[in-house]
Amino acid sequence: MIYMTQCATLSTENLIDVEDITYPQKAYVVPETYARAKTGLAYPPHKAFDRVIKKEIVDYVVNNPVKGKTGFIFAAGSQGWGSNSGGKYDGNPDAKLHHTCKIPFITLTNIYAGRIAGIFRVSDHVSTDGSACASSLKSMMDMQHLFNLYGFDRVIMLAGEDSTNIQTLEFFGEANGHIPLDSGRLPSAFDSENYGFHCGQGAALAVFEREHSGMAEPLCQFLGAYAASEVSTNPLGQREDGQGYKKAISGALEIAKIDPKAVKVVKTHGTGTKMNNASERSALCSIFPEFIATSYKPRIGHTLSASGLMETGLLLNDLKSGIVPKIVNRTERDDVFLSYDAPAPSKGPFLSLAAGMGNTYAAALFSTDF
Repeated sequence: MIYMTQCATLSTENLIDVEDITYPQKAYVVPETYARAKTGLAYPPHKAFDRVIKKEIVDYVVNNPVKGKTGFIFAAGSQGWGSNSGGKYDGNPDAKLHHTCKIPFITLTNIYAGRIAGIFRVSDHVSTDGSACASSLKSMMDMQHLFNLYGFDRVIMLAGEDSTNIQTLEFFGEANGHIPLDSGRLPSAFDSENYGFHCGQGAALAVFEREHSGMAEPLCQFLGAYAASEVSTNPLGQREDGQGYKKAISGALEIAKIDPKAVKVVKTHGTGTKMNNASERSALCSIFPEFIATSYKPRIGHTLSASGLMETGLLLNDLKSGIVPKIVNRTERDDVFLSYDAPAPSKGPFLSLAAGMGNTYAAALFSTDF
């Protein structure tokens, strides 16, 4: 069995508008994380990572070695959005190739991954992932392979956007995903009136291990993960029937050998865009007969590649407190895609979902019953 024994997350709910940044993308400042930079972003991004690479976690890993191999995965998202005005979206969801969308993927992600792996004294495996906003859950599949196919006993995962910048904000603004703070619309998910998200910056660090004599008390058991794609001519869009989500969810359920009836709680990707609302709702309602779902992005912003792992950590904390939190800014009562805080089920696995541009979908199952 594989357990998550350590988890640290960074996110914030306090977004401050900066008035001199022009539409369509009003930037904002996240205190401390962004150090009040006018673009609303911390530079270099590893300042956010430094806050989750806690000394007590490093000491736990370094001073408590496992018998087998240890790996490190850096789920770094987009691998860079470029240093100029190249991050543009032509606004046509039906375009087949999106020739006018130009996002150069040039950065030093692997060098940074090597640096962090060195802190934890990892030498058996170091890798990065560039699957956009699905990265940190897609990497669960890679982590699963290291354990099940290659005999690893510990895998450390760091998740966060490697180069979030003003081009990222402009891109999501033009694509009508991110909404300016003064738009008159509140970020929410699965709602008929409020929709969309604010971009955020966050990070997450987690340690996964097989059981051993010095293992810390587990936070949860990892059950299985799966990443999939879907048939689509638009690498920046989603099918409304949720084909990609369905394939990812079904794959995770098969690996974990879990009946859909057992899953009662879902952490959705929950960007709140009209396209994702339709896609994710369709997939979930077609697979699970009874469940409750939440989304953290309307509250903390979309932290891009960090979101899957980071939000899983937030849900673990909430489940420990006995609640499944509501999706904020809902305008109608909803007993499934929650418009109110609901009591957490006493037992049963929970599902975490993510989706990334390039038609990448990821699902991971966890349990606190062990």
